[in-house]
Amino acid sequence: MDPFVPAIEELAQALLSDEGADQALAEIAEDHGLAAQALRNRAARALGPLESYKQRQADLNKERQQPAMRGDPVLAGASFVAAVSNLRSRLSAVERQAEIERLAAEYGVDPAAHRDAIERLRRR
Repeated sequence: MDPFVPAIEELAQALLSDEGADQALAEIAEDHGLAAQALRNRAARALGPLESYKQRQADLNKERQQPAMRGDPVLAGASFVAAVSNLRSRLSAVERQAEIERLAAEYGVDPAAHRDAIERLRRR
């Protein structure tokens, strides 16, 4: 087996768990007896730019979840309300409304249909 395969898999997991790319790369290369630059080059070919790997994976997960959300309005509504509940409390009213509109578009829901739930969240 190619010694780079398990090292790249381990590096991908480290990047997803918020470890710094350079530190994780050095440690994993050492653990597997590989040159750090060689591992970086092979990982970049396999995973793409290492610095943006975590964000690209998150985007890919969102894309996979969206068909399920669109097919199940209850799941979409519940996910939308949960996302609204996670908005920063220090947002101005205008910023909050803009974020609610953005989330509504992302989850494919009508924010007016969830107005009561959103209002209850504000009182907390």
